[in-house]
Amino acid sequence: MRQWKPALAAFMILAVVGALAFWFGPARKSPASSPAAAMKPTPPSPAHEQASLEEELRKKPGHAPVLLRLAQLATERGKPQEARTRLEELLRAEPANLEALLELGRACYELNDLACATASTERILTTDPKHVDALYNLGAIYANTGDSPKARTYWQKAVAFAPASESGLKSAAAIAKIFSDSARPAATSSSH
Repeated sequence: MRQWKPALAAFMILAVVGALAFWFGPARKSPASSPAAAMKPTPPSPAHEQASLEEELRKKPGHAPVLLRLAQLATERGKPQEARTRLEELLRAEPANLEALLELGRACYELNDLACATASTERILTTDPKHVDALYNLGAIYANTGDSPKARTYWQKAVAFAPASESGLKSAAAIAKIFSDSARPAATSSSH
């Protein structure tokens, strides 16, 4: 019987080590290392995308889609002046690019250049008077500068032209919030 004890102890040790190796060893594949996971493309990092776009711009100076995307990346990184520079370059090549005008209005607003923000956004309406995003943005600009009547006018147009759009819904909500607060009678104190 004594001969079995060392063999049994060795067997138990091997069983424990084998189980540990099975559960924690490199032989187990994680789902991320499966062939299907290897086939999924990973989105480029913003820095990589920026570098690729800069290279593309060197090949095709003034290329509108590249300039627009570079402006969007600058905005995402909190660099409105860089976005403005890209958008102004794009608009020199395509002065009627409504998306660039809208983004320029936003960048100028972020830079506290309200004249540029207003002018860029109003230019959109000369081409497309029903541009709901421009109408909403102008309403927001005027509301934030204290011109409530103009804000309301632009927001009402946005709601009238596209009530179910995101900007139409935001315009309706802004009207309800800002103008319902001012329409409520002031609370009076009653003395008993």
